[in-house]
Amino acid sequence: MTLESVRPTESVADRLTLERVGKYRFRGRAHDGPTHRSYGGEVAGQAVLAAGLTAPEDRPIHSAQTYFLLPGDTTVPTEFAVEPVRDGGSFSTRRVEAIQSGRVIFTMLASFHSPEDGLAHQVAELDTPGPDEVPDLAEVFAEQPEALRWTTTFLDALGVDARFPDPPARAYAMRGAAAAPRQRVWLRTRQPVPDAGLEQAACLMYLSDLLLLSATTGPHGEALQDRELQVATVNHSIWFHAPIRVDEWFLHDQYGRWAGGARGLAHGEILDCSGRLCATTMQEGLIRPRTPH
Repeated sequence: MTLESVRPTESVADRLTLERVGKYRFRGRAHDGPTHRSYGGEVAGQAVLAAGLTAPEDRPIHSAQTYFLLPGDTTVPTEFAVEPVRDGGSFSTRRVEAIQSGRVIFTMLASFHSPEDGLAHQVAELDTPGPDEVPDLAEVFAEQPEALRWTTTFLDALGVDARFPDPPARAYAMRGAAAAPRQRVWLRTRQPVPDAGLEQAACLMYLSDLLLLSATTGPHGEALQDRELQVATVNHSIWFHAPIRVDEWFLHDQYGRWAGGARGLAHGEILDCSGRLCATTMQEGLIRPRTPH
């Protein structure tokens, strides 16, 4: 994504707002200013919202699998066409295509499930200090002013607060050092998000795309120093396990599971401040050095 593709004065919820133009069709507005590549999390969040607006109200979303097919254009309105694949006894399935200028740029398959009681356990643990106990960005990047500038500008543009229990992968890469393929980040939106579960889920999808793929670069800091990277999400999946408020701090515990063939695969676990696992993420994307080593 580019920093110019979102507007810092808007809340995350405002950026995902859709206009309903048909029973199964919605439109996301264009952004002002010059043409830039759309932020993938925005398109995916709008797709979750569009799908949910056509599903039974008593069935919250429990999973979404997405593919990013073409770069989006921030100056062009995005049409979201929803196909009601099936409404069963307890599950509903929706397929969504995001369309710009007659071309499909994104596709998603989402499933919704009526709440039920059942077996319950989780393996994920909250093993990091809370957001008020970790260094702020100025301390994390105390010796890297360029990284501090880039990170704060990036987060300002997205309307997101972030705190890192450990230095992020970018901090290691900029000084040519290797790190473990793990990255932990506390996140929240800077402005309130409506209480409704669908809006919270759509905004979580928006936030879940943030920084996840960079977890795969940790072990390659030396190879990436002073090199420009082409990074793009190819497919992104999320499973929603429990309700969560995205305008309150939550942890995205990210693991770079594999890298090879100019691609990386990352896995994430999203936990609230109580340690409850609220969502699981998986993402594969392009990681291609633009400049020689």
